[in-house]
Amino acid sequence: MNKRKALFKKLRDEEYTILAPDMLPIHFNLLQKVLEKMHYKLVIVSPHGREAKDEGLRSIHNDACYPALIVAGQFIAELKSGKYDLNKTAVIMSQTGGGCRASNYISLFRKTFKEQFPTVPVLSLNFSGLEKDSSFPFTLGFIRRAIKAIQYGDLIMALQNQTEPYETRKGEIKELTNKVLDHLKSLMDKGGFYNVKKNLQYIIDQYLPYKNKGDSKPKVAVVGEIYVKYSPYANNNLTEYLLNQGCEPVYPSLSEFLLYCIFNIINDYRLYGYGKITSKVAKIIYNYYLKQTRNLNKILIDNGYMPYEDFEYVIKEGERIISLGVKMGEGWLIPAEMLAYSDHNIKNIVCAQPFGCLPNHIVGKGMVRPLKRLSPDINIVPLDFDASSTEVNQENRLKLMLANMKQHRENN
Repeated sequence: MNKRKALFKKLRDEEYTILAPDMLPIHFNLLQKVLEKMHYKLVIVSPHGREAKDEGLRSIHNDACYPALIVAGQFIAELKSGKYDLNKTAVIMSQTGGGCRASNYISLFRKTFKEQFPTVPVLSLNFSGLEKDSSFPFTLGFIRRAIKAIQYGDLIMALQNQTEPYETRKGEIKELTNKVLDHLKSLMDKGGFYNVKKNLQYIIDQYLPYKNKGDSKPKVAVVGEIYVKYSPYANNNLTEYLLNQGCEPVYPSLSEFLLYCIFNIINDYRLYGYGKITSKVAKIIYNYYLKQTRNLNKILIDNGYMPYEDFEYVIKEGERIISLGVKMGEGWLIPAEMLAYSDHNIKNIVCAQPFGCLPNHIVGKGMVRPLKRLSPDINIVPLDFDASSTEVNQENRLKLMLANMKQHRENN
């Protein structure tokens, strides 16, 4: 038995608790159950406020990127909480395998944990062949369930964002979302989880009674680095802030980011001529996944909801603004998303950019001027996130954007 198989057999047999950061609350709720079906006990770490950020600043080099720093801080704060047997606890972090600095920080994590929690292994979640002795093993069963979970998560996220701004009682849509998630998780136990058409319709039917039938609130799109964009802890509850300001938040799907990653593999062969076989496999996966996202969009449109952007359209928007060879971090995807939103009359956009993420500053803040040449009335706010910064600065930037948005609406 090789080292990796022995490690993960031990994690299952001895019922280790595996801690994971909270990035997408809806999607990760379902993925937690997917891991449970593989006999892994996954716990999504709850935010620890200022404590976790301070732990990260104390324990990780302060030149580390903001996502890596606060993920480490969350783990450390959670392990210090006394809730776990440290002899039967592990942590897991994702690695994109590309030019992302966080892909290389796992060694820093291991150094920190060796000093403070020597019995806690650090695991890697990646599709790039990194960390061969400690990378999470993917089975066909896991991949199949995970794709469905992400598909359901994308639909729920879209529906929640399009109904919550219009709820009549505070918290009723989040209660509905929890009910829907519990139902989907129960299907993993009693069967029916793979009946995608039926389950997508079930999700839609739950939200239809809450569909907005009056005037729509102004939409604000959120793009940027994947962790800070989605994680309420990392972005200081950006969604709640926008809701409280009378806005309807709009987010890209998680599937869009995954399609971006798969497309880049195909594009590497087209641009540089390497990875011929890998590119062919990626194309098969890409076509299948693209079809699934279009099915999801169709059910949104058929029921009167705003769909996600079609990924082929996003690619075309990317070609208008930047080379598709620019793929460090979120690369060409960020300006492409902003241009696509602008073309569909969502002009107010928050670009979430973490400290230490140089690629995202270049393709985010650095692309504002060329974006304005193509779309002069676009209203972009590059929002910087730093473990040592206060929320006041971010709120002031957002208030300026909202003031401009209000003035534009009044003038039109």
